[in-house]
Amino acid sequence: MERAYAGTIDESLGDNSDGAVEIAGWRERAVPEASFVAIKDDGVPVAASLVAEGTDNTYWIAYVITDPGWKGRGLGTAVVAASLGVLDDAAVFAGVTDGNTPSERLLTSLGFVRTGPA
Repeated sequence: MERAYAGTIDESLGDNSDGAVEIAGWRERAVPEASFVAIKDDGVPVAASLVAEGTDNTYWIAYVITDPGWKGRGLGTAVVAASLGVLDDAAVFAGVTDGNTPSERLLTSLGFVRTGPA
């Protein structure tokens, strides 16, 4: 799934070329029961949400990744909505790189409100 990171606005940030290093850092704090994967009939993943523990009983939508060939079908929204359903009334945050319009639209559609730069 990390190949979906290639070519996005986030790829050029930091010192990792494909996002795998940054994603691995979030995985250390992953909340498996709130992280979801959408798969094709043949079992190949096409979208995923990764939820990580924050501090003080908070959670982060650490990553939403969709295979480039499957973008625009609502799969990112579906996996994040599933994550939010598990987290129920918990405080959930998400960080979005300035200019990542698809992520901003997705999160806004699910009720997230921009509070400013982190």
